[in-house]
Amino acid sequence: MLVMSVIQFTAAWLYPATSFGGTESLITEKALGVPFQYLLWLMVLTGFFLHTTGQGFDFLMRVLKPWLPLIVVGIVASVFGAQPFVSLRSMMLWILMALSAAMVVGEMPPKKALVALMRGMFAIVLLSVVMALLVPKVGTQLYGTSTKVWRGVFTQKNQLGWVAALTLIIGGTLISRQSWRLPAAMVVLAAACLLGSGSKGALAATMLSIGYLFLIHLLRTRVTPALGVTTVIVLTMSIAVFGIFILPPILSALGHDPTFSGRTTVWSVYFNSMLNTPFIGEGPGAYTSLSELTSPLAMRLGELGAIVTPHNAFLGSFGDGGVLGFLAFFGVLFYLAVVAPFLRQDRITLTCAGVAAFNMVHGMVETHEVFAAGVGWYCMIFLRAVTLRELARVPVARIQTTPLARSSSGPGTQSLKRFP
Repeated sequence: MLVMSVIQFTAAWLYPATSFGGTESLITEKALGVPFQYLLWLMVLTGFFLHTTGQGFDFLMRVLKPWLPLIVVGIVASVFGAQPFVSLRSMMLWILMALSAAMVVGEMPPKKALVALMRGMFAIVLLSVVMALLVPKVGTQLYGTSTKVWRGVFTQKNQLGWVAALTLIIGGTLISRQSWRLPAAMVVLAAACLLGSGSKGALAATMLSIGYLFLIHLLRTRVTPALGVTTVIVLTMSIAVFGIFILPPILSALGHDPTFSGRTTVWSVYFNSMLNTPFIGEGPGAYTSLSELTSPLAMRLGELGAIVTPHNAFLGSFGDGGVLGFLAFFGVLFYLAVVAPFLRQDRITLTCAGVAAFNMVHGMVETHEVFAAGVGWYCMIFLRAVTLRELARVPVARIQTTPLARSSSGPGTQSLKRFP
């Protein structure tokens, strides 16, 4: 189930050659894809029945607790949205994805489960390198008029860049003296795919996420959780103000495109349409995939290409789930990327923070996963499950995770020891 889940949620498959930027890459047929998916869903449902029969719902609920608001908002928005059946189907697949990630760790020894996930992602980037170099007719695609870029075992280059970036972050944060061969190989191959794909957004987001992880690593061993979280918030707001109000005039003065390759135009068009249903949105997939709402917007933006999403995950969460959807989407990423790594100083929590941070940074320029099942969500749920399993094996007396916990006593210390 783990291997099949990695294949399914990374969207890896042997696709026929496609052109970049066309809608055909969104509707490409997967040979034997339907029976593969049905078999996976059957395995997940069977695993869910066996897991809950033997262990109950406690572990699954603890793992998925940060995502519960997102699930609830997604289901409610589906019922009252523009395409209820399509949206509910998207949410059901999202829930199956989440159960798959949590159950694997619940049933396997956590360290073995983590190694299996790493091997799966390593195999996918390795196959992408092989396809791009040895079978370029399939493993590459034309970008622009003459540039050949890698797409590996994916429909197009941006998906390869997305998966390669996540693989690089996970491998890079898990390198240690005791175990470095597999993580280092993941980093090398993922970096090759990231550069070969020419996905500039994924590359920039990866670099920013790595810098962020170094910042978190330095702060969480030196300051209290409250001060650490406050510092990150202030720095993030400063960067956001710089990017929104200061950077565009600078780019314009230097002769560069201040619209970020037309994205500000796309954001404006989509946002104006989303204001029609600001509270609960139009349901999962209404604005984050090809739909009856995005088709006319894509036609209006035809000169920019096949723009069937707002090219911003936060804007996508607002369109699909309204203000509540935006808050739920931002809230879970903020908790995992900013709050959780200050509550417990273990490597897996830091890895999960890196994945969440990458999703936040890259979400500013692309719409990969909001209410849709994907490898980003899968990895975050998987890593959180590993953290909770590892925490359960550590005696309470040894869990002194932060400077505040080491210097405090009483009920406050106990609340820090019991990482939620």
